[in-house]
Amino acid sequence: MVHHRSETDWPAAAAEQAPDTVALIDDGGAAVTYGELDVLASAASHRLHATFGIAPGATMGFAPRHVRTDLVAALWGAWRLGAAAFVVDPDLLASTRGALRARLDRVAPAFISGLDLEPGDATPGGAFPPDQLHSVLLTSGSHGEPRPVRLTHGNVAHAVRASRARLGNDAGDRWLLILPVFHVGGLSVLWRSAEAGGTVVVHDGFDAARVAGAMRRGEVTVVSLVPTMLHRVLQTDPGPYRGLRAVLVGGAPLSRALRERARDAGLPVVPTYGMTETCSQVATAVPGDPGGSEGTVGPPLDGIDIDIVDGAGRALPPGSVGEIVVTGPSVSPGYLGEPPRDGPYHTGDLGRLDEARRLVVLGRSDDIIVTGGEKVLPAAVEAVLEAHPAVDRVVVVAVPDEEWGARVTAVVAATADVEPAALRAWARERLARHAVPKRWLIVPELPLLANGKVDRERATTLGDTAVAVE
Repeated sequence: MVHHRSETDWPAAAAEQAPDTVALIDDGGAAVTYGELDVLASAASHRLHATFGIAPGATMGFAPRHVRTDLVAALWGAWRLGAAAFVVDPDLLASTRGALRARLDRVAPAFISGLDLEPGDATPGGAFPPDQLHSVLLTSGSHGEPRPVRLTHGNVAHAVRASRARLGNDAGDRWLLILPVFHVGGLSVLWRSAEAGGTVVVHDGFDAARVAGAMRRGEVTVVSLVPTMLHRVLQTDPGPYRGLRAVLVGGAPLSRALRERARDAGLPVVPTYGMTETCSQVATAVPGDPGGSEGTVGPPLDGIDIDIVDGAGRALPPGSVGEIVVTGPSVSPGYLGEPPRDGPYHTGDLGRLDEARRLVVLGRSDDIIVTGGEKVLPAAVEAVLEAHPAVDRVVVVAVPDEEWGARVTAVVAATADVEPAALRAWARERLARHAVPKRWLIVPELPLLANGKVDRERATTLGDTAVAVE
C-alpha cells in the first residue's frame, strides 16, 4: 500500500482508510475500488518515469478522448510522481497550429490518452510544496485563443476543500462525470470526489435520457451540468426527481426560468460561478437557497474574496455594477510562458454583490453591445428570451451596422415552431426598446464548445445571416 505523501494524493488516503470503497464506475459499469486505484496509480507513476522519463517537476501531456480507468489512474500517477498533468482536448491538439501548438509541444512534447497498466512499484514522490505545478488546463476559448493556465498543488487543495465545505458532499455520494476532463469543471469532479472518499460515475459523453435515468433511479447523488444539459434533461424527463444532494450548474449563465423549472421538478439546483484561472468554483449558492435576481450564483466560497471594481480598479460599494475581481488561494499564479500574475485576478465579467453578499453575474464586459449609443448586456436579453416556452437556448451577438454601429442580433435554438415576430413581441414587452434584437435567426441548435458553452465566435458568424424584423 502506498502511504499518503502529498496533500492532494486523495486516492492514497482513501485507500488507507477505506480500500474497499468504490472510487470509480466506468462507462461500462465496471467498478474500481480505492485500493485498486491506488495500486494502478502507483503502477502509472512507475511507467511514466520509466517509459517517458517523467520526473518530479516535469509536465506530462494528456489528450483524453474517453474517460477510462487507465486514464484516471495515469492522471493520479502523474500527480503522485510530482509531475504536472497538462490535459488538452484531443481535437484541439490535432487542429492547433502556430504559436499555441509550439507552446504545447515545448511544454509537453508527449501527449497520451492513457496507459496500459500492470501492478508495479511506485516511483517515489514526496510532500510537494503548495506552489509546485499540479495541472495545466487551457481556457475554454470562448473569448479568444485558449491560454494554458497554471494550477498549483495549493490551488487545487484549497479549491477542493472550499467546494466541499459549501456542497457538503461526503463518502456516501456518487458524483456523475459527464463534463470533459480537459476542462476544469470535469477534472475537478475527480479531485472533489476522491478528497471526500466518494464515487465517480462516468458517462462517456452526454445523453440526456441516460442522465435523467441515472438521477431518477438514484444511481448518482451529485451532478455537474451546464445549462444546456440541464434544459435537455428536463425536456427528456420533467421529473419529479428525488434523493439528489446537488445539481451543480455552471459554465454559462443559468436563467431564473430554467432554475425555477428545475426546482419544480425536484432538482436541488446549485448555481455556481468560476473559471479555469480560479481552479473552478469562486461563488456557489448555498444548497437550499431559493436565490435572488437573474444571474445570482451565491456568496464567495471560504477563503475567496470578491470585489466589484470600476474601470480604474477602485472597489465599488455593494449593489454597484462593475468588473468582478477575485483573490484567494485557489487563484492561479498565471499562464505558462507568460509573466506571473501580479495582484488579483480580473475576470473581465460584470457583476454586483447583493445585500446578502451573493454574487450576481451580468455577463462579459467585452460582450457589451453598443447600439445607437445605448449599451446592451447580451446575458440580460438572453435570459428574457430563454423564458419563452418555445425557446431552448439563445445567444445574443452584435452584427456591424452602418446606421446603429451594431445591431443586436439573436440566434435562437427553438424547441417548437416559433416565428421571429412572435419572439420580438415577447421581448418588446419585457425589455427596453434599444435592447430588443433587430435581427433574428432560428436554428436547430447553437454551436457549442466541448465544455457546453456557446461558441460565441461561430454564433456571430451565423448572425451575419439573420433576418431583420422591425
